[in-house]
Amino acid sequence: MDVGLVLMSYYGSWDDAAYAEKHGFSSVGFVDSPLLAGDPFVAMALTAERTSTIRIGTMLAIPSNRIAPACATAIATVNRLAPGRVFLGLGTGNTGRAILGLKGLPVSRLEEYVASCRALLDGEEAAQREGDTVRSVRMRHTPEDRYVNCDDVPIYVAADGPRARRVAYEQGNGWIMGLQGCNAMVNAPEILGMSLATVRAAAVDAGKDVDDFHTMCSLGMCVLEEGESPMSPRALERVGPVAMLPFHAYADNPAIGEHLPAPIRDRLEIYERKVLARLGVSRDRLYQESHRGHLSHLLPGEEEVLTEEIIRMTTLTGTASEIANILRRLEAAGLHNVALNPPPHLARDAVREYAEKIAPLLDAGGPG
Repeated sequence: MDVGLVLMSYYGSWDDAAYAEKHGFSSVGFVDSPLLAGDPFVAMALTAERTSTIRIGTMLAIPSNRIAPACATAIATVNRLAPGRVFLGLGTGNTGRAILGLKGLPVSRLEEYVASCRALLDGEEAAQREGDTVRSVRMRHTPEDRYVNCDDVPIYVAADGPRARRVAYEQGNGWIMGLQGCNAMVNAPEILGMSLATVRAAAVDAGKDVDDFHTMCSLGMCVLEEGESPMSPRALERVGPVAMLPFHAYADNPAIGEHLPAPIRDRLEIYERKVLARLGVSRDRLYQESHRGHLSHLLPGEEEVLTEEIIRMTTLTGTASEIANILRRLEAAGLHNVALNPPPHLARDAVREYAEKIAPLLDAGGPG
């Protein structure tokens, strides 16, 4: 199994990606959240110039952020800089749309967008809609490859629900999963295995080569020191922002509260009182504030919301041997790539931690 990073397209993220490459990381994906992070394609281009082997992509590009011809051109421009090292990750939008006060896109919109990007990158026509007008378009760059390189750009589709997974296996070259509803340090491999079995069976029915179908997931990680609690300041700084994601989703849509796992549901009142009530905005504008620490830092009061159980449910937090064991089991279940999503200021720490403490255990093998 390969390891990668998910980065927030911050200033210097391209240098952190190069640092990860030197330490054996195989991929880096850049977040597409316009009101929270820098532009992913700018960061990808700068990463392409500073690296030679690491694969570079979006994690994840959102269809509503740019029309399909613009997205296809952007990814093909990066592929011109780093031929064969580029991937396009697409999703319906989570935080990238939530920070706009919007829900995720319908799966039908994602399906249409994936099909358009695939067609354009393959040199075929795609339908471009603007209001009631629909026109057939195709890439018209000059044949000297002066502008773009459309060759060998795989599309990976983020999908948790069955309809989105269908888009992944029918139209995509891979699946980016969130492992929702699982306990990261307990049953993530079993949940992944069951979901992947369904996807692979459907891929075979669709005539796809299962062996070429790529699987990825992104997870926060903290290797605990001897006797260290998952709630230590050091651990919270590293994985607290990831563990808070279910609470941010609740802030956007309180109706999901009853469907969240009990350990999270039991802390919603504290989240309301210690965090949301202190944000200083009306309820209809919570989305402007609740996501500000996305994959970056804890907002005031959030450390009081989390528990050891929530940290270990939502992130890879444990001893080095515990984490290596889970990763071996995830690989056995069919996972090809795990992408770590550290806070920007700790990206290199996360790279070193994995390279020095986890990779040697995985290389040594042993029982899962």
